[in-house]
Amino acid sequence: MNKRLERLRNKVFKPLFWHETKRIVAVISFTFIYGIGVSWFLEASIVPLYTGGIPGIGQLLRDILQTVFRVHLSNNFLGVFIFIANIPLLFLGWFGVSHRFTIYSLISVIIQASLLSYIPVFDMGLSTETHALTSAVLGGLLIGIGAGGALRYGTSTGGLDIVAQYLSFRRGKSVGFFSMAMNIVIAILGGIIIGGRPNLDGVIISGGVIASYTIIRIIISTIMTDRMHTAYQYLSVNIITVNPNDLVDSILTKLYRGVTLINVQGAYSHHDKTMIYVVISAYELHALVTMVKGVDETAFITTSPVKNVFGNFKRKTIA
Repeated sequence: MNKRLERLRNKVFKPLFWHETKRIVAVISFTFIYGIGVSWFLEASIVPLYTGGIPGIGQLLRDILQTVFRVHLSNNFLGVFIFIANIPLLFLGWFGVSHRFTIYSLISVIIQASLLSYIPVFDMGLSTETHALTSAVLGGLLIGIGAGGALRYGTSTGGLDIVAQYLSFRRGKSVGFFSMAMNIVIAILGGIIIGGRPNLDGVIISGGVIASYTIIRIIISTIMTDRMHTAYQYLSVNIITVNPNDLVDSILTKLYRGVTLINVQGAYSHHDKTMIYVVISAYELHALVTMVKGVDETAFITTSPVKNVFGNFKRKTIA
């Protein structure tokens, strides 16, 4: 009896343990990538380049206080602001997205706030105005990888990504679409307010340059976020099998997706078969293929992208 219980525990908890461990490693790694993109590229640029969401608002507020009001702030201002401003948004994530998503987002926010306060800034040699485009491109690339990778593993880098995830879950639109709309507002405000004013080093950058390079950063980050994060990209899957019953049961009970069955016949073999039609999120494809192969090794599977889904289709959170 004890051996059976021990095998059951190992069967249930061991995969769960490794799944959660992988998620923790992922959120830490992608948050580091995000932090490096902000600190080593955007913050190092002589042209004010703003990241998205709460950190971008923090950058903008800091620049206003320092450039307009000449208030000297400590180096950890950005980290403290990020942590405090994320508190109400984490409540939104807790009640509007999922508990697990919010817990991992909190871990990411703590790491992110610490990184942007204390991470050593490595001189990449991109501190002149002629290198601003390079800073925007490389910084945007790393920020998009960090934010999109975190979303892919069921969490986020916090801030407006939580709002974007909430809206995306409610409306089924791209996470990057909402994030881009929010972040463009930050870029325009930065150009209007900070542009044409001397910074603490006495350098004057026009508002058009600030807004333009920041928007380039936003576009690149948005593309990378949507490439990394596939939860709101949909696929239709056709599965032709001779063993539909067990496979349908697995899809209904494990993926919780509805299926449609169509009777078909092989043109060469003239054997009767069943085609299973199902619509899934792209991130569920690996689980579905593994499930099919476990039931019918000879099953024939095709997939095609789905642009819109209407009707009774459950849009799931990924954590």
